[in-house]
Amino acid sequence: MPLYMSLIMSTEAQSVFAMRQGARPSLRSDFSWMFAGNAIYASGQFATLMLLAKLLRPELVGQYALGLAIVYPVSNLTNLQLRAIMTSGTRQQIHFGHYLSLRLLTTSLALVIIFAITQFLGYPWELTAVVLMVGMAYAIESISDVYYARLQLNDRMAEISKSLIARALLSVLGLAVATYVSGNLLWGVAGIVLARVIVLFGYDICERTHGLGAQSKWCSRNEALTPRLDLAMERELLWVSLPLGIVVLLAALNSSIPSYFIKHALGERDLGMFAAIGFAASVGNMAVVSLGQSAFTRLARSYAIGNLVAFGSLLSKLLAFGAMIGLSGMTISKLAGREILTILFRPEYADRADLLPWIMAVGGVVYMAQFLGFGLTAAGFYNSQVVLNIFSNLSLLVACYWLVARQGLLGVIFAMLIAAIVQLAASIIILVAAMRTHTHKSAEGVELARRHIGLNLFHGNGKAMRGD
Repeated sequence: MPLYMSLIMSTEAQSVFAMRQGARPSLRSDFSWMFAGNAIYASGQFATLMLLAKLLRPELVGQYALGLAIVYPVSNLTNLQLRAIMTSGTRQQIHFGHYLSLRLLTTSLALVIIFAITQFLGYPWELTAVVLMVGMAYAIESISDVYYARLQLNDRMAEISKSLIARALLSVLGLAVATYVSGNLLWGVAGIVLARVIVLFGYDICERTHGLGAQSKWCSRNEALTPRLDLAMERELLWVSLPLGIVVLLAALNSSIPSYFIKHALGERDLGMFAAIGFAASVGNMAVVSLGQSAFTRLARSYAIGNLVAFGSLLSKLLAFGAMIGLSGMTISKLAGREILTILFRPEYADRADLLPWIMAVGGVVYMAQFLGFGLTAAGFYNSQVVLNIFSNLSLLVACYWLVARQGLLGVIFAMLIAAIVQLAASIIILVAAMRTHTHKSAEGVELARRHIGLNLFHGNGKAMRGD
């Protein structure tokens, strides 16, 4: 999966690691399970792209990448971040069945929207079928995700990890077997769909997985795990969760815009080449997300108590780490990029090894922007990030329109670099202005406190002189 898709994966990773406070004594074990689950799941995403590049033509890899680019924004919008809302505990009175019912409704709507997009763009039926099959794969994953929320709410993180591992391994196996036997992308993606269906019905919705029974059943009839439709309740949930869905949609669009321009300006072959080569920059993304999550509590605490020196110092170290990953990737790409692409994919991909250092440069800027995103969230600047995403999308849209047709894939990378720099610079401006305001308010508070103490001392001395 390329760099611009890895940013969406980070959202998944953040929700997975958002464990409840007051966890059970097995927290260390659960964390180990989750780390292993996410690592294997990410490896499965890479193995999927690598297998497609090894077994199919770049044009077909491009069709798969286009399917992801269409499905991701729609899926992220219609998922409405229900998992985050459910695990936040702010609406504990709402039954799990209501969340599940809303997820089933919005997932069905997502498939309709995806089909409508393919028809509006006039895609041939072969490409439409691939896009819809990718949509089906992520529809199944969306349903599993809401069951993950219930598991997470009950501190059963190991079960989530086991599901992620099973889904990753079976998906890769299903894709490999189906693609190798048929030589057809559609059947390969169908293998992924089948694997995810098996995990969903064979594990995710089982009573035993949720600690509600001793036996595993393919279809649970336990009321705690079944849909519960209530239009008034679904409307309330929709109203609460829609803003979160829009925020994630903006991030997803930022990752998908390059694919749209490559498909319509350069063709599916170039899209396939770019998707495979672009994955190299996503290697550092898990390290960035993990480190950002580890530092988040310290950042939030430092900002809350007004210790801006500690806040700025830690954020500067994170930015330096992000830049270091990007520079290291550029160096490695320059020295051994062709060999790496030949081993991972095929020699024809190595012909565009010239793109790899530039992609890693984009990765370095994106890593730093991600760390600043953690800083903005820790400081409580949520609305500002929506504005940032809008400006980033607009800059990417304009840059792609201007550069892709003129400079090809290199133009795409330059457009992504421009958008990343815009987001990075805007984040710096917002944080610096916020820290100055915070410092000014703190100074005013200290001055008021001094005046108050001075007045008290003055009145006290006056009373003493009068003998009161």
